[in-house]
Amino acid sequence: MDSIKQTVINASTTFYSTQDQEQRRSAEQWLNDFKKSVNAWYVSDQILHSDENEQVLFFAAQTIRNKIQNSFHELSADSHESLKNSLIQHLEKLSTSKNTTVQTQINIALSDLIMLMNSWHNPLPDIIQKFNKPEHMNTLTDFLTILPEEISNKRLKLGQNRRDQLRSLFSSSSPFLIEYLEQALTQISLLPFEENQSKIKSIYKCYSSWIDCKLIKTNLIINSQLYVYLFRILSEPKSDLDLHDVVTTCLINILLLFPFNARIDDSEKALLTSLKENICNLTISYKQAESESDGEKCSDFCMIYTELCNALSFYLLNEPNTQLGDLNTLNLLLMCGTNEDYEVFQKSFVFWFNISEEIYTNSKCDSLCENFKSYVYSLIDCVYKHCQLNSEHQSVPPSRSDDFGDFRIKAADLVADIVFIIESNKCFEKLCLLLQAPNATWFEIEAALFVMCSFAKSLSQEGDHSVTQVVQAILNLPSQAHISVKCTAFRLIGELCDWLNKHPQYLESALNFVCTGFTDQNVVPIAANTMLNICSHCQSHLVNHLQTLLNIVVSTDTLDIPSDASMELLKAAIVILNNLPPVEITEPLVKLCTIQLEGLQKVLNGQAQQGSKGLPLYWMDRLTAIFRTIKISSPIGNVHPCQPAIEQIWPVLSDCLKKYQIDSKVTESCCRTLRFMLRSTEKYSQNILGNFVTEIVNLYRLNHFSCFLYLGSILVDIYGTENNFKSGLVEMMQVFTKEAFDYIIENCINVENLDELRKHPDTIDDFFRLCLRFMQRCPLEFIQSSIFTPVITLAVTSLNLDHRDANLSVTKFLSEFISLSHKPQIKGLNEANLNLVNRFIGEIGFKMIENSIHSTINMTTRDTKDGIADVLSELISANRRLVENDLLMVLKDLRKTNHQGSEIVTEQQLMDIHRKIMMSDGSTEIENALVQLEQLYL
Repeated sequence: MDSIKQTVINASTTFYSTQDQEQRRSAEQWLNDFKKSVNAWYVSDQILHSDENEQVLFFAAQTIRNKIQNSFHELSADSHESLKNSLIQHLEKLSTSKNTTVQTQINIALSDLIMLMNSWHNPLPDIIQKFNKPEHMNTLTDFLTILPEEISNKRLKLGQNRRDQLRSLFSSSSPFLIEYLEQALTQISLLPFEENQSKIKSIYKCYSSWIDCKLIKTNLIINSQLYVYLFRILSEPKSDLDLHDVVTTCLINILLLFPFNARIDDSEKALLTSLKENICNLTISYKQAESESDGEKCSDFCMIYTELCNALSFYLLNEPNTQLGDLNTLNLLLMCGTNEDYEVFQKSFVFWFNISEEIYTNSKCDSLCENFKSYVYSLIDCVYKHCQLNSEHQSVPPSRSDDFGDFRIKAADLVADIVFIIESNKCFEKLCLLLQAPNATWFEIEAALFVMCSFAKSLSQEGDHSVTQVVQAILNLPSQAHISVKCTAFRLIGELCDWLNKHPQYLESALNFVCTGFTDQNVVPIAANTMLNICSHCQSHLVNHLQTLLNIVVSTDTLDIPSDASMELLKAAIVILNNLPPVEITEPLVKLCTIQLEGLQKVLNGQAQQGSKGLPLYWMDRLTAIFRTIKISSPIGNVHPCQPAIEQIWPVLSDCLKKYQIDSKVTESCCRTLRFMLRSTEKYSQNILGNFVTEIVNLYRLNHFSCFLYLGSILVDIYGTENNFKSGLVEMMQVFTKEAFDYIIENCINVENLDELRKHPDTIDDFFRLCLRFMQRCPLEFIQSSIFTPVITLAVTSLNLDHRDANLSVTKFLSEFISLSHKPQIKGLNEANLNLVNRFIGEIGFKMIENSIHSTINMTTRDTKDGIADVLSELISANRRLVENDLLMVLKDLRKTNHQGSEIVTEQQLMDIHRKIMMSDGSTEIENALVQLEQLYL
């Protein structure tokens, strides 16, 4: 062991200190292998008992922590006590050193040992008694801070029963914790405040952690000196920022004990009432911090006020005339709204978002709006003032990538959510008055226009003179207006698109105004987005302007304007094109497509083009935009208006696929274009279908890019119900299946190789999207084919795949297949075919249930329960008795103890899960039962 110990020391020293990358990789590989060995327990423990450097000690401590978390089963039960004693010794030794990183690892290791060691019945009193000495105070409080947080550590797989047991154990032991912390605080408070803030901070970090984990009852909180002293710290001007932050977090965690809009028990009202009184008394401290321009402390106070209002929300909404429901409490938030720092004000947004949603959905919405109206007016005044740009700002308004730009967007979202309380038109009218102020500065005008943008689409479209005034003022904006005012004016005109649709007499002037923005590179993106907004909402009025739009689109291809802007102009033209009679669409559509094809052809021929135009993605994205936007509801005759354009495009895209056949990004972009081309014409693209299928099958053989499988699913969706296409589609599927299986698992026999499946989740996702389309369009032909048996076997195995999208595609396919057995009339299956479906279900039903349950308790991906619930729901509808028996058998076979022999789940709990699933009325109740089962094992 000594030689291994020395090798570990040498390897970890090399890993942390060498500059030679090859030596570092070699050391890392050896250390990773060492961590997996049983010897790692003893060797790491021995290193920690030595006096090695901090890096070596850190590696040893980290290894012990990892072993406890992941390999605790390697230890026999009789060795747990010696491990406990050893870790306590390490912690005691480290308490006199400054190796905080090592100490943190030991803290986590000892905490995790407590979680896993059922035989340690009183860990908290034991640890406090062991370390209750002044010189160990920081060590003990650091450990006690980490301890409750580890209850929720999913790596430990404690199971719900053990977590509940630990919470009960810690909650009953919390008086010991409070007694110790109060004792420590008393000793510290005898000394000058300025000299002991770091120790006070560690005490409140610990206290906050236990409150956050909901392990201290409210009566213990309110009767504790820790609670009283907390407000003294917040009121103390000499509190340093770190301590102020920690105490703020502690107070917020206390406030979070009271859920939003929930009535609380009478036993808890005393604490909430005390919190309200004490927090309201902090106003003087807030104003002092504001006068000193201490933004950090002001932010802390604003977060406290915000969580206080959240905690009081039930009473603010339902009992506004009571002490707890006094609406004047909202003035604390509005006071923060007058702070010069927008970041302070922003901290209050969460309450306003929450309360607006509650009011909007409340049956007493009208009366609540009346109660809150004056506060919302004041709130919008604050938003307006904080959204004003700096007077020296010279460019376009800031975007979301800028901190202030991000604030403005969030503020606008808030106004959009809450403006209904005061009515949109009245708010617009109030802002209109600000625009008309005789001495209004450009940044005040821009801010008013900006706030108007947030709710312009919710305005009443008739009888509001203020909207007309604003529109006229914008359309007559002088050319020398500030660039930010112009940009926001463009945006507002775009947001008023519904109003323009009701007042078409202003449309031509609006279009002319927007076109002025195309002369400035910085303004083009906003002007283009405005043009798209107007065209999308005023389509019927703009058909006569189509040629103008087409000319603009063509001209932008010769100008160096941003790609996104030119794309939006292209979409705007297509939106108007949709309103032409079908016979008039083809010519302008072909013209637009030809421009893109010529650019793409130059790329394929190697001709140089400026900037992103020299990339195939640029042109394919534009073609995608065209066919994604084109919507033709009822083509006349046998020729679809898009058909000539598609027949012109396909050969070029085919060349592109061949040239870039090993480039996944270009191939995926090309497939995206083809997808929307096919969708735009549905069944009218038969002329290219033969070559198209041959091309994508051959390319899939070559590169196995799963986007070709997705294209196949589009073809099945479009043509799968046509009898003369069914056999050809099944042949295509046979080739795809063989190639996909060969790619994933090298042969078509071993379809249960889960390790290989995990390497190709995208292929599984798109493959079963394709299978799902067959189930929906031509299920009989698919089920009767030779490939169906390996496909259904692969699907059942893939239930264990820990990948959300892939798992969802698999479960949708299986649900659709199972539904054939109890909804045969939908698919028109005869009795023989129905028997075939039931035979498959009988053969795979048990395995399907088993994998569904195992994936529930073993997956790390949390969003797969709904799909698995759908599968079980369909199985119950298909054969309730079969599911009842098989599910019972699967649940009984689940492990009920951990590696140490401790019980994870009881027989009764599993029977409850069985009962809930079998008595469910649908997949939602089954999903809830699966979530409960998962929690029992996590």
